[in-house]
Amino acid sequence: MPQSRVLRSVLALSIWAIPVSAHAACIDLKQKGSLSFVGALSYKIFAGPPNYEDVRKGDTPEPAYILSLEAPICATGDEFVDPGKPIQQIQIYPEETNGASPALSRDLRQLTGKRVSVEGRSAFGAHTGHHHAPLLLPITRIAIAFDPAKASGTAMTTVQAFYLALGAADGEEASKYVVPDKRSAGPLSAKALNGFYSKLIVPLALVDIVALGADQYRVRYSYVASGTGRCNGESVVRTIKVSGMNLIESIRALSDC
Repeated sequence: MPQSRVLRSVLALSIWAIPVSAHAACIDLKQKGSLSFVGALSYKIFAGPPNYEDVRKGDTPEPAYILSLEAPICATGDEFVDPGKPIQQIQIYPEETNGASPALSRDLRQLTGKRVSVEGRSAFGAHTGHHHAPLLLPITRIAIAFDPAKASGTAMTTVQAFYLALGAADGEEASKYVVPDKRSAGPLSAKALNGFYSKLIVPLALVDIVALGADQYRVRYSYVASGTGRCNGESVVRTIKVSGMNLIESIRALSDC
């Protein structure tokens, strides 16, 4: 497997949304790829026409699902979005073109009040009175967000720590969680990891980690790299016990990015 692909395959971190700062890269809404977010899902009824003020005064009720992000983001590429204004909430609804709308509607109802991860395409800025958050996203997937507490007592803690270190572009720290014979050279070495992760435009995002067995985990992730844009991919991480410690033995990409 080419080194660049191996490097791209080992990407993940706590959340996709990043704090807005003078140096933070914004989401480009012109991109056609999927977007991933994590946050608290709520159901609210907003006041619609004629006055958009109060349902109790005769305005039409407009129900909406709102995703409150764990950290604000910024966005570009849409005339209705101000790149300098942080976005903390996203209005989400089922995409109607993929045939999964009824199932997604059911999942939205069942997951209200929980911490969830969502994926979707074609996000856009609010521009009518029927839009009840700064950003709107038709979703193609929703699920309970990864719970770090579930990793306790398993090799998953090693996988978590490895990706957290990658998110900080700390190759030295990340390499501690790799088997010794792969730390000094190759795509999992500290030098290679530092070189790749320090150049990412948008920090890594962990969508979820799922145990496939006692020593194998599927990691879903999202990131943005210069020149290649957004990647939403998956990889399988295999761990092995060495001198009583769980270490990463291999990482296999399940996607092309």
